[in-house]
Amino acid sequence: MKSSKGKVPVGGKAKRVTVVPHGARKQKEKDPVEVFCRVRPLKEEEGESCMSIVRDNRLQIEPPESSLAFKSGQKNPTQHTFKRVINGTSSQSTVYDMVGFPLTEQLLQGKHGLLFAYGITNSGKTYTMTGEPDAPGILPRCLDVIFNSIAEVQAPKFVFRPDGSNGFNIFSESDARVEQYRNRGKKVSPRMRAAESEFSEMLRVPDQRKVTEGVDEDSQYAVFVSYVEIYNNYAFDLLEDTPVDSIVPKPPKSKNLREDTNHNMYVSGGTEVEVKSTEEAFDVLQRGQKRRRVAMTTMNTESSRSHSVFTIRLVQAPLNHSGEAVIEDKSLLTISQLSLVDLAGSERTTRTHCTGDRLREANNINANLMVLRTCMETLRDNQVGGGATRIVPYRDSKLTHLFKNYFDGQGRVAMIVCVSPSSTDYDETIHVMRFAEVTQEVMVSRPQEVKKQVGLAPGRHRANMLFKAALKETRAVEGDSTSGPPSSHQPVKDVPHPYLLALGVLSVQKYLSAECGEESLKEFRESLENRGRVRSQLIDDLKKKQRAFREQLCVMEGQLGSLQTSCEELGTQRKNSERKDKENNRLKTVISSQDENIARLQAELERCHAATMSKGHELSQALQQVAMVTEQLEHLSQERELLLRTTEMYEVEKRELQDEVYSQCPLMYWERYGVLTETSNHL
Repeated sequence: MKSSKGKVPVGGKAKRVTVVPHGARKQKEKDPVEVFCRVRPLKEEEGESCMSIVRDNRLQIEPPESSLAFKSGQKNPTQHTFKRVINGTSSQSTVYDMVGFPLTEQLLQGKHGLLFAYGITNSGKTYTMTGEPDAPGILPRCLDVIFNSIAEVQAPKFVFRPDGSNGFNIFSESDARVEQYRNRGKKVSPRMRAAESEFSEMLRVPDQRKVTEGVDEDSQYAVFVSYVEIYNNYAFDLLEDTPVDSIVPKPPKSKNLREDTNHNMYVSGGTEVEVKSTEEAFDVLQRGQKRRRVAMTTMNTESSRSHSVFTIRLVQAPLNHSGEAVIEDKSLLTISQLSLVDLAGSERTTRTHCTGDRLREANNINANLMVLRTCMETLRDNQVGGGATRIVPYRDSKLTHLFKNYFDGQGRVAMIVCVSPSSTDYDETIHVMRFAEVTQEVMVSRPQEVKKQVGLAPGRHRANMLFKAALKETRAVEGDSTSGPPSSHQPVKDVPHPYLLALGVLSVQKYLSAECGEESLKEFRESLENRGRVRSQLIDDLKKKQRAFREQLCVMEGQLGSLQTSCEELGTQRKNSERKDKENNRLKTVISSQDENIARLQAELERCHAATMSKGHELSQALQQVAMVTEQLEHLSQERELLLRTTEMYEVEKRELQDEVYSQCPLMYWERYGVLTETSNHL
């Protein structure tokens, strides 16, 4: 997080130079979200274990017969891969080395970090993050390493103060002392006093390690901590000193999330406490822990009912030219932060049998975790590509809205998944595993390191310390010489101390003391004249070097201009090449599509030709049959005509025979026709 520009530096001219790392113009490199898995030890009353560690990064889970998955037919064991799997016998120090120490290193190097502790209720999340007095977790160890690393370069208290807009103001040491005097008699609330008295006598085992790389000895540092919980999708400040009213207790007020000028999300109105030691920070942590909402459920006697966010902010400002005080310029501030999130446990309400407020809390917890999972899945789908980019629903939950900048590439993101090996927790644990797999597929842009150089000589703080030590030693020697005769071990009084000579400082008091004579003044005058001549020579030499440097700079600027021109030409050529490549790819796609159409039409043509040939053969057979039938019809027609003529001939012959018969036998004729006539008359 960067603050806006402030006033001109005090105590020396400092020019802010922003150094852009090599390759910053290229596309940012991305790293996957690091997900670790910690398996807590199996308790005696929990029965059998359903998981086993196959390798140092792989866990196998076998569904028990009593689980819903087994009853629905999912009987095969599943294996899940993580960055590292930590067994139940590993110490808290081992967990911190794997998970927390890299984040602490990046914090001291000016980078942001975010760590989630995720898992079901009673899986060891709070123990992993906070720990116990004899086994500190990740959070206390982070504080130990931070204060061990900046012990020699801490700024006086109240030199840095929050400005209320997620930034900091810088004050001189005199103003800081005035503020310290004002806060010296500040009253302590009964709630704060009770919390301090409860935890003041607890013995804690500190972590003695420290980080040396990345800590600038020419800067001063200050540590600020804040503690927030997200309860029922509302943000509450756990460090807010609210007045205690025993008659009408007032509920805590929720805080809003706002975006600062650098588009970073923060809790508006949240309390940030400056701490100067691990003990102070631990007291603040314990004070907030006492206010955090916990409740007893069937799965945990002290189940966290909210998501807690403990944020450590490290403020760094460079020292002035003398190495004595910080430069009062907000634009030179470097602010890095590490957020440690202890997520409330996901749980099934049918198993915990919670009702009333506990049911509402569980529903809100599960809803927040579901939004977190949805955001992870959306980020993964957008990065995989292959479709339209969807909007990540950060604003659906306070938890995801607060940390959306981290997933946009503002810092390193890690997650430690705490799991229970009990077979009774299988159905909840398998959902945690699936969420962890989705999270590991999310890629986060690697934060770019931006160094701020003030244009002052390095090592000025050490030089100032050497000068003070030499001056103190010289004064001590002068004090000893006045109390007795000088010994052989004491340095000669009129010889400057080597530290002072190395720093270019002469002890004028030694030459101008009351005991000095004309010879000392003459030596002092000659020394000054000699220094003047040497100074003139050094100035001339410096001017020559400056001229040579300017000439070399002009040559380099010319080369830089030509290189920039070449780069622009190369950029234009690259754009043209990319445009041609795109056109070629488009034409290749069109050609491929046309080839597919041609192949499809060719296959259709062959199919139609085969069908035509088959139909032609059938047609020829049908024509042959028609010809045969036609021929048969003609033959039958001829036979019919022949039969008709034959029938006519038979009829003619029949009538002729009848006439011949009747003519020869008229009695038969009358018998036949007469009887018929008589019968007809009678009727």
